[in-house]
Amino acid sequence: MIIRTCTRAFIVMTLAGGVAGAQQPSEHRDDGPWSGTAELSLVATSGNSNTRTFGLGGEVTYAPGAWRWLGRVSYVETEVDDQLRARSQSALVEISRAFPARLEMYGRAGYQRDLFAGIARRLTTEGGLAYNAIATAPHSLQLLAGFGVTREQRVVGDNRSLGTANVTGRYRWALSETSALTEEAAFAADLSTGDDWRFTNEVAATAAFSTRLSLKVSHKLSYLNEPVPGFRKTDTILSAALVANF
Repeated sequence: MIIRTCTRAFIVMTLAGGVAGAQQPSEHRDDGPWSGTAELSLVATSGNSNTRTFGLGGEVTYAPGAWRWLGRVSYVETEVDDQLRARSQSALVEISRAFPARLEMYGRAGYQRDLFAGIARRLTTEGGLAYNAIATAPHSLQLLAGFGVTREQRVVGDNRSLGTANVTGRYRWALSETSALTEEAAFAADLSTGDDWRFTNEVAATAAFSTRLSLKVSHKLSYLNEPVPGFRKTDTILSAALVANF
């Protein structure tokens, strides 16, 4: 049911993006240091089994000059027959400063509570350098490399505390003035034993109905090489969301 819903939403989004791309936007947003998005997704089924998946997310960027601040939050929960089965919460704060030759210095801190994967709490810190490898429209690619620390409290088994070497890639392809394809992949290597490495990848397609409202279809994969006992290594989330831009 969820896959069918997202597939239909993607078809509608693609058609809407083509129509919107052929039209001139009727609204004009003022350029300024603040920008952001807020999104809402909801999938429900009824009959032999009542299920509900609810998601919220948001991103805020403040770029007054050479410095840039980024904040992200997300929330997902799933209920089956009125019983809460899983819940995931995450937050990220990132600060960066641009230098000549496409270089940036960055630092970030994150929080995650992911009961889908048996994670009661995960705290991460990271710092390093970023390089804007591609900065020519319609494509952009930013590569980040740094070192960090991860502290993880698990619902069962031993807690984890490890140093990490981190690599992240952020890609964007502007398909038209109103639609885009984005992908963000992140790899964290375990510097302690080498076995507890992690990988995440999120691909999203977005099409705008106006300068303020968009439809977004995304697929997120999370891989934990040493998962919590009783949980699988891989989690995926496929969602369709309504996005407000500001």
